[in-house]
Amino acid sequence: MPLISGQFVALLSLVAAATMAATVMLWPHVARRKGSHAAARTALLIAAQFTAIVAVLGGLNAYFSFIVSWSDLFGIHTSATSGPKAISRPATVATPIIITRTQGAPGAAAARDTRRRDGQTRPAPHTPALPPAATTATSPAATSPGAASPGATFRTGRAVDRGEILTVQISGERTGITVPRSYVYLPPQYFQPAYARRLFPAVLVLTGYPGDPRAEITRLNLPAAVATGIAAGRLHPAVFIMMFSSVDMPRDTECTDIPGGPQAETFFSQDVPLAVEQTFRVATGAGGWAVMGDSTGGYCALKLAMTHSDRFGSAVSLSGYYSALQDFTTGSLYGHSAAYRAENDLFWRLGHLPPPPVSVLLTTSRTGENDYQPTLQFLRMIRPPMHGYGLILPVGGHSFRTWKRELGQTLTWLSQRLTANGGPDPRPSR
Repeated sequence: MPLISGQFVALLSLVAAATMAATVMLWPHVARRKGSHAAARTALLIAAQFTAIVAVLGGLNAYFSFIVSWSDLFGIHTSATSGPKAISRPATVATPIIITRTQGAPGAAAARDTRRRDGQTRPAPHTPALPPAATTATSPAATSPGAASPGATFRTGRAVDRGEILTVQISGERTGITVPRSYVYLPPQYFQPAYARRLFPAVLVLTGYPGDPRAEITRLNLPAAVATGIAAGRLHPAVFIMMFSSVDMPRDTECTDIPGGPQAETFFSQDVPLAVEQTFRVATGAGGWAVMGDSTGGYCALKLAMTHSDRFGSAVSLSGYYSALQDFTTGSLYGHSAAYRAENDLFWRLGHLPPPPVSVLLTTSRTGENDYQPTLQFLRMIRPPMHGYGLILPVGGHSFRTWKRELGQTLTWLSQRLTANGGPDPRPSR
């Protein structure tokens, strides 16, 4: 049972309520001053408090999608990682991307669905459901690098109208890292004959820590927002790759090439784009690739664009920060090297290194977030050929509620900077 499912949260709440009821019922029977009775009362109080706290934490986890499964919680299926050996002796990966399941994406009609209440038009709630079990083991789209039209494998009436969301496993040829579960959104145009020879822009979307990429679908409603923007003519069709920001859960790798540990930065900047380009019809130049993320994913997005401007031409940081703090979740990120730590500090990079030729969008709120002043300072330090833009709300917070409010403008900004090298856009002019 997934840790973020409603059934699991209901079970936790039921256990907490039952424990509280049992405490009330049994209390008169252990009300004497005997030592055994005192111990029993203490045990009842601890059980009631513990189950109540677990129920609250379970509800928060389900709301924010921090940890989805037991294996994520205990690190049972952590990514296959390697240290320096993977850099000097690359692994051979026959199938960089394996598609394990598919589902129809929320179409523009669903995303625009509204209902009238009290004289007002309000969005109707929509939460796309993920399929309960894998339906496809391996697809020719994933096993045939350079295939002329991998989208044809999934061409159905539903896909042509709504697009597809694929659950995939991504393996890195250079690092040997394997991330067992990520999501790829293919827009409807990917399956339409008019776009058969077009290469689509690609956007790498990274979660916060310990967020789950499924939250980009169920909480941020990213595919629905993209579908709506495309249908309205505000966005160009693009492929979105939604991934964990950590490659070695439950460790927080902060998109860093850790000395003697996972080479996370190399994985995201080299392995993932190469795997996607070999599998799907996407652009190959920096102008056709962008990276965005929230919180830790925002820091990763900025760092990847600033350190790999040859790969990512633009980046969006939703409530991101600018230097990684080391704690028990990260372990040693920099091998106790002050110089390497400085290289991963984005303020230090702006002050000591030539600015990269990238465009970045930073979002924050004047009230409700801790990164408001650092964001203003970072924007003031940017100089050409780097370009910085800010999206600042009067009041917000470090949550999906705020990021959803920013998403429309964010996607429009991003689409204006993404290009594809697969020929002209065949959409009819307006």
